[in-house]
Amino acid sequence: MLKERIDEFYRKEDGGGKRDYFYASEVTDCKRKIYFKMKGAEKEELDPQTSRKFERGNQIHQKLISALYSTGVVTASEVEMPNQSLFHGRADAVVSLNGENYVVEVKSASPYAFKKLDGPKKSWVSQLQIYLNHFDIEKGIILVECKGTQKLEEFCIERDEKVFEELEREFGELLEMVREDVVPKKPDKSNWKFDKCRYCLYEKACRQAKNSLKGFTG
Repeated sequence: MLKERIDEFYRKEDGGGKRDYFYASEVTDCKRKIYFKMKGAEKEELDPQTSRKFERGNQIHQKLISALYSTGVVTASEVEMPNQSLFHGRADAVVSLNGENYVVEVKSASPYAFKKLDGPKKSWVSQLQIYLNHFDIEKGIILVECKGTQKLEEFCIERDEKVFEELEREFGELLEMVREDVVPKKPDKSNWKFDKCRYCLYEKACRQAKNSLKGFTG
């Protein structure tokens, strides 16, 4: 009774649609998934439980940024990247510590994932590298909260121009594929910890396109 009403409230569209840029937060996603998303391909509906998980992550972000503001170290928050760039996105915050500026990215993790955390995820580091290079800041901090215990962990990351240049090259090529209706090949799953395809909203479009490079416009 109430469950159905709440689920209906949380039914949201995945952020698809045609565009000619990439979000900094998606740079480690499957390139076929990004391709289908940018082409506006048919997709499954984002389920309410997943929407609630995203909302929980947003709440953690707001809480921690508010706490940092109270300490007086935040110099800017929700810092937008230039719209003319290949990547779009907003850095969570820029803080000043002992005379140095840091880009801060706030993340959250389940108790299981947090316990297994022996370093920052590659996706977090890649996203932060984009912000560091665009804002010309040498260091960043990835701040992670455990959703179950509210325990915090942080990782200091230094700017790496080579990582950023490689991301620009990769995604410049992907943008050309999008423009020319060329479907990227299926990814190598050998290093995946789990099969992401099982949870992909674009699984149907991906299956229909198979592993070919034929034209696909959604």
